[in-house]
Amino acid sequence: MYIMNDVSTPKLIISYFTRLLGIFLIIFALMAAVQGFISVININKDGSTGIRYINETEKFDYLLITTISEDYPAYSSGIQPGDTLVKINGKPVSDLAVIRAEINKKEIGEKITYTIRRGSQETNYELTLAPLNPLEKLMVFLFRTVPVFLLMAYLVVGIWGVLKSPYATETILIALFCFCFGSFMYATINVGDSSDTFIKKYLYFDSIREFVTYIMWLGPSFWVLLFATFPRRNRIYEKNKFISLLFIFLLPLIIIISSLMQFDSRILTIMIFLMLFIQMGVGVMLLSMNLKKVNTALEKRQVRLMLFGVKFGSILIGIGWILVIVTQFILLNQIGANVLLVSLFIFLLCEIGGLIIPFTFLNSFFQNKLLETESALKRRVRVFGVSVGVLGVYLFVIFVIVRLSVSLFELSDPTVIIVTVLLLSLTFTPINKRILTWLDETFYPERTKYAEALKKYNNSISGQIESAELLRELGIWVSKTIGINPVIPFALSPQFGGSIPFRYNDSESVIHRIRNGNKFYWDEISERSRITVDENEIEWVRDNDISVTIPMISQGELIGVLNLGKKQNQEDFSAADLEILTQASAQTALALQNLSLQSVYIDKKRMDKELEMARNIQRRLMPQEIPAVTGLEVYGESRPCFEVAGDYYDVISNEEGNTFMVIADVSGKGAGAAMIMANLQASIRVGLEITEDFSEFIARINNHVYKNTSSSEFITLFIGAWEPSTNSFHYINAGHNPPVMLNSSGEISTLDATGLILGVLPGQQYERKVIKIEPGSVIAIFTDGLEEAMNPEGEIFGQERIINILKEKKGLPCREIVKSIQDGAIEFCDGRPLHDDLTMIVIKS
Repeated sequence: MYIMNDVSTPKLIISYFTRLLGIFLIIFALMAAVQGFISVININKDGSTGIRYINETEKFDYLLITTISEDYPAYSSGIQPGDTLVKINGKPVSDLAVIRAEINKKEIGEKITYTIRRGSQETNYELTLAPLNPLEKLMVFLFRTVPVFLLMAYLVVGIWGVLKSPYATETILIALFCFCFGSFMYATINVGDSSDTFIKKYLYFDSIREFVTYIMWLGPSFWVLLFATFPRRNRIYEKNKFISLLFIFLLPLIIIISSLMQFDSRILTIMIFLMLFIQMGVGVMLLSMNLKKVNTALEKRQVRLMLFGVKFGSILIGIGWILVIVTQFILLNQIGANVLLVSLFIFLLCEIGGLIIPFTFLNSFFQNKLLETESALKRRVRVFGVSVGVLGVYLFVIFVIVRLSVSLFELSDPTVIIVTVLLLSLTFTPINKRILTWLDETFYPERTKYAEALKKYNNSISGQIESAELLRELGIWVSKTIGINPVIPFALSPQFGGSIPFRYNDSESVIHRIRNGNKFYWDEISERSRITVDENEIEWVRDNDISVTIPMISQGELIGVLNLGKKQNQEDFSAADLEILTQASAQTALALQNLSLQSVYIDKKRMDKELEMARNIQRRLMPQEIPAVTGLEVYGESRPCFEVAGDYYDVISNEEGNTFMVIADVSGKGAGAAMIMANLQASIRVGLEITEDFSEFIARINNHVYKNTSSSEFITLFIGAWEPSTNSFHYINAGHNPPVMLNSSGEISTLDATGLILGVLPGQQYERKVIKIEPGSVIAIFTDGLEEAMNPEGEIFGQERIINILKEKKGLPCREIVKSIQDGAIEFCDGRPLHDDLTMIVIKS
């Protein structure tokens, strides 16, 4: 956020002027795009005489035909290079606009008359308007669309910059340069068109375009001024500011003076373009000098990225213009039409390639991750350059093969030539890769050195079984291989130990910003202060002098982070450095992940062993055989769930002929619940050996459970005693599911709770109740796992379904009744796994 009071009035005015200029040029670009679109649609209507290239003289007194070869239809009509065109359809060529308007009204196939002067003699030639061939149509389309595209691209960069940082000197200069240089690219490349549209008639398009041609000459001035002041003012510029500014703005001054004095000559044109190239060269030289003077990491990366883009872009633009000068002037009338059109196509590609200049400007000032941008850009340029070079060689070889096949061997069948060319093209990709590999090994030897070092590192960590030792090994390797200090790696998982200075679930934390694999450059962030980062993390980074944080990612998961200080030789990180550090981080993350998986596997094996032990305890505590009970049929069964639960049941007979039936459910699962269940079973059996009045020892068990377990551990219990001598059934229900009793007449009753759950509160009394069991009655005692069995829709099995099955199956033996109810619950779950045991006792009189 910018505070207006901190901005000087001149800078405020310049900023607003820059934005207004950008808006004006955007409007013009849209007008040019519409005009170009209409012109492209009307390509076929424009027609052609076959005289494609005509130089317009300064005053349009005559037109000099300069480029005619045997490729052109006009050549066979008698018109020769050097002839002077004086009239078209009897009208002097000095009235060029009228002539063009008249020709545009004609259709393809109509005749026009050219009056040609050769020496002192004038001759009339009647020519037919012919359509452009496909290659010519393509070139007309490109020369009317590419300039608009280039103008829009430069304008977008300039507008983006001035909006992001409207009052910074460097961004204002970048915006002005982009506006002016975009205008230069449009005005010098656009061949113009004569389509008479509403834009030309009513929106003063031609006048605005003429104004744009004046704006373009300011581009080199802002170019030099930018590099004379960024990242800090040049010493020569500061000491001789007036002379420096005079040199900087000399080109537009020459243009203004020559226009006012109406002075126009070939010497002036040469001087203007010479001055343009000098100023562009001075700008590149100043930027190169600035690279040696900057101190901060951010400025070094900014200048280095800009310098790369400026050099490469300037070379491409220069190659394009040199190609035009050679084909249009030096080799005039010596090359064919198709070769000329191809050279113009290459020229357009070079000018498009020059967009690398505003692209690097945009990234240098308004983006982070400059190191990654620079390395990726250099890599792509290298691949592009090699690919284009190899492709050019292949095309030349193919051309030679075709020519030799036709001229020397007189091959009329094209099959052999096509097969040869296809076989040759198959070698393009492998040869291209070989050349790129050779370039890396020859000009970037550190990549080979790093690759060997990484192999050794991978071997050294393959046998590590301790995460702390693994991280220490990474730190030592980075320090020795690349020369970085400090190196502080740490893992995110608490199981690996160590303190973690970064927070997990915070949008301002570095952890949040690097989860997707992005590196975090602290030196860029701290100097720009454009990204909000947690203050505690910034303090830790400053205390440890950290420059870069690299994520350690394996299989898309963030395992840890690698914090790096500065290189000991004070150089900046290179592309090879970042590449090898990323690979080493990924290998370490994979090793940490494997250690984690091993730990999980070991824990699982231990848990499986613990669960098996708990199952054995549970299995041994259940009655292996149900004793015979006088006057009753009794059967009990417990079907375990996937996990080990705390269900327990027992049937115990004593010497007096009485039988005790116990069912209990210990809270929790696993070995802990199994151990509590084992203590409960032992306590009940010992208690029943001492006394048959189980209400007293149940109270003692409650106190014991309360004292020796946590607040989350408790037991629900039902215990009943059968006295065959009196047909009486004595019972205590300590918070357990009420058993269901179905009498002979089909009536249902429940044996409700007579006391609190065991282990919740001490000093509880448990009331002992007694009922008579009539012949034909059935009692079902069960744990909550049966009643709460759940289907995929979330519906529980419930007591009502238990009662319905009990009524339906009451005539069957107890074993069958238990099986029917448990099978019914499992079928009701419809494949959903059980999360609690199904434990049940059925008593039948």
